[in-house]
Amino acid sequence: MRRFANLYLFLFLVDAGLSLIDELLVAFEMPIPVFTSLRLLVAYTVIVLSMLLFACLGIDRRLPKRLFLPLTLYISWCTVALWPLSGVLPRELLPLLASVGQCLVVACALVLMRGRLFLSEETFQGEMFSLGNTLGFTAVNLLLLPLVLVFGGLAVTSYYLEEQTAGFLRISPIGIYMSERSYRLDAKEIRLAGMMHIGKPEYYEDLARSLPAKGAIILVEGVSDQDGLLEHHFNYSELASAMGLSSQETLRIDGNPVDLQHLDERVVRRANRPDIARADIDVNHFEPLTIEFLNMLGRSLFSQQPLAERFAVYNDWAGQHLTPEGMAGIMADILDKRNTAVIDSMVRSLTFYETIIIPWGAMHMPAIERAVLEQGFTPANRLERLSLDFRTLPYTELWQKWSARTAAAPKPLPSS
Repeated sequence: MRRFANLYLFLFLVDAGLSLIDELLVAFEMPIPVFTSLRLLVAYTVIVLSMLLFACLGIDRRLPKRLFLPLTLYISWCTVALWPLSGVLPRELLPLLASVGQCLVVACALVLMRGRLFLSEETFQGEMFSLGNTLGFTAVNLLLLPLVLVFGGLAVTSYYLEEQTAGFLRISPIGIYMSERSYRLDAKEIRLAGMMHIGKPEYYEDLARSLPAKGAIILVEGVSDQDGLLEHHFNYSELASAMGLSSQETLRIDGNPVDLQHLDERVVRRANRPDIARADIDVNHFEPLTIEFLNMLGRSLFSQQPLAERFAVYNDWAGQHLTPEGMAGIMADILDKRNTAVIDSMVRSLTFYETIIIPWGAMHMPAIERAVLEQGFTPANRLERLSLDFRTLPYTELWQKWSARTAAAPKPLPSS
């Protein structure tokens, strides 16, 4: 065990040094691919050894926990991208910050070891196994396991959503934050406001108050259904009300509706009001599989059948139809086609307006932001709004309502 522990300490130190050097080379635009590959090999080895050593802390009582717990826990934190710091710091700074932090952890370890790099034989004198150590270590881990699972789940979900939304949506231990960013080109400004379907009433109220009075156009989202192809209207008001929140439909903007197809005719705007235009597409632009998917989703959400039955029906349908090619086509409809529509509307509006506001879903923002930058705009201001506060959600009431609804659901008749 002593050799294993000392090997871990050595590799941890090497990993810290290699990581810091590699990140500094990247920062000064002098990356060395071979050096980076070596650094990653050592880093992955340290991650695996960290898991093994953490388990050994519950087996070998001689391993000094005050030394190895900070090392293994720091590596675990790095594997989840230093969340929640990953949401408030620029992504490009995180690897350098992680390597600097690892060097500081190494320095603290050397202080604990009084300048020695390796553990001495005296540290491993006595019996290795102690039932009290194993039971105590296991009990503490079981006690903390729910918190670790919640933390890890939030970290992974936040990282994924931040990647998919270019940082317009961020999850923190407090709640969900939505980002608004502005871009400028000469006298013109484009504001992108990431949105979600439900949130705090104050979130929508603050967003509405921030809109300019005149000289601006707001390009709103919202797929129309002129041919009645959808069986259900996806309304989030009931869910929002149950959670003590508001839905995006409550965002009321006092503006002058305009038709983007007739902007060539100089639109006469009402004083002290922005213009509003729908910049989305109609359901009839979707492929048949996408329409069928939306209808199946609506049946699953709004059916009166028990939840398990609804899930089973949807799962059977998805297994037959949602192939990788089918999912790619659905995402192309739901994201790509709609992104193209709002980007075309934005470019068209630039001729007539000084300010363009686009309050769209956060998943659309990466493509829209790229289009804004391609027009020559440069980033300006940025702010975040707390859209959903985890601390104020009525968890007890939600559980009671869900339990009551499940208990009241009709039971299926036994088959004969």
